[in-house]
Parts: sequence; structure tokens; C-alpha cells
Amino acid sequence: MTKVLDIYAEIAELRAELAHCILTRKERRDSLQCLEELLAEAERRSREAEGA
Repeated sequence: MTKVLDIYAEIAELRAELAHCILTRKERRDSLQCLEELLAEAERRSREAEGA
């Protein structure tokens, strides 16, 4: 996943999944972890873009 738009699309998909899908505890934990990582990556790239 290299494009910022791809990251935001994945974030939106995970948020929808967490809000509307029945997940096991492990699936929910994994999804939340992935979401946190993607949000951190999006924030990092946003800061890089502002500094460029």
C-alpha cells in the first residue's frame, strides 16, 4: 500500500467493518490493530507532505 488514497480507503473499509460486522474477538483485535497502524501511517505521510 503506497498511495495515501489507498491508506484512506483501507481505513474507511476497516471502520465500516468494525461498525457493521459481527467479528470474533480476535478478528476485532486484529482489525483494530491494523486500523491503528494505518492511522499512524496516514498521519506520518501527512506530516511529510506538509514539510515537503
